[in-house]
Amino acid sequence: MRDVATRLGKRSLAERIVGLFLVTWIPMCVLSLVQGNAIAPTPRGSFLLDFATYARFFVAAPLLIIAERSIGPRIDEATHRFAQDGLVGPEDQANVREAIQRLTLRRASRWATAVLLILALVGGWNFTIEHIQGLETSSWQDVSIGEHTLKHSLAGTWNHLVAVPILLFLLYRWLWHLLVWSLFLRSVARLNLQLIPAHADSAGGLGFLPGTQSSFAIIAFGLNSVLSAEIAFRIVYEGAQLRGFEAPFVIILVVVELLFLGPLLAFTPPMMAARRRGMRLYGELVARYDRDFQRKWIDGGASPGEVLLGSPDIQSLADMGNSFEFVRRMRITPIDRAAVIKLFIATALPVMPLLLLTVPINDLFQLLRKLVL
Repeated sequence: MRDVATRLGKRSLAERIVGLFLVTWIPMCVLSLVQGNAIAPTPRGSFLLDFATYARFFVAAPLLIIAERSIGPRIDEATHRFAQDGLVGPEDQANVREAIQRLTLRRASRWATAVLLILALVGGWNFTIEHIQGLETSSWQDVSIGEHTLKHSLAGTWNHLVAVPILLFLLYRWLWHLLVWSLFLRSVARLNLQLIPAHADSAGGLGFLPGTQSSFAIIAFGLNSVLSAEIAFRIVYEGAQLRGFEAPFVIILVVVELLFLGPLLAFTPPMMAARRRGMRLYGELVARYDRDFQRKWIDGGASPGEVLLGSPDIQSLADMGNSFEFVRRMRITPIDRAAVIKLFIATALPVMPLLLLTVPINDLFQLLRKLVL
């Protein structure tokens, strides 16, 4: 897979996205014009009125390509920080290098690429929205022969054989990258991590991981845009109500959070152990300093003529308290609120236009004003 990615990486993002259009949406548009179902008597039978198709190839697919420039570097940077930031002791440096090598080999696996390609080709016929939902209504992907017999149109055949498999392959490749990255995180989490309980990131030095995981938000946005587009079609042309789709949206929000942030839970045991150890050690240190401060300044042990005002002992006492507070605030997982919110917003954003279709604009303005004021 790395060989494929390397060859593709030599082309600019714009060239790759344009090339994607030329082999997906453009051929389907031409074929639908030729066969007469670009604009049909029914919205469902009209290719140019299919919102989900626009979302697939004008939003989701380009974002899956752009993700290589936004997610890939973040993963590479996070991978090497384990070896460069002193998060792993000298005795485990060889294990980290071995884990990085496994990560690289798995990402470059040709067997994995072949399997993903087969799954994408199979999914092109079985994992479309129309097939999953069992739509019986004729669409632009079908053509009527006689009164009851339906066969795939030219555009529908291209959609199933070429367009959707390309989209699924891009998606499956990212899911594979996420899987091997998660396995890498799990293997590193089992090492003897040198976590710092008083680290300012409140994660023992692992505060860079939530940013890496939340970079997957671009994929969540692209995928949910397809579902939102299909629902928008049903609202506009089939009289559906947005309330009937609340459950799928909630499920997607939960799945996205678990899928992209769940791998960080592998660090919960070592972080809990580091926090307990830090609370004990820093607690003992603070207690010793407090006793010395008590004997010197409260019990009269200070040297004659030594003044408390401006004494460095006061600043040291404050610094000691701040260090203990950092330890106390250390999280037991690298997951932070910012990462959760970022993924939530990216997943929910495609749903926002649907509100314009169902809620009067004046009501939306009043709701926003209440939220802001």
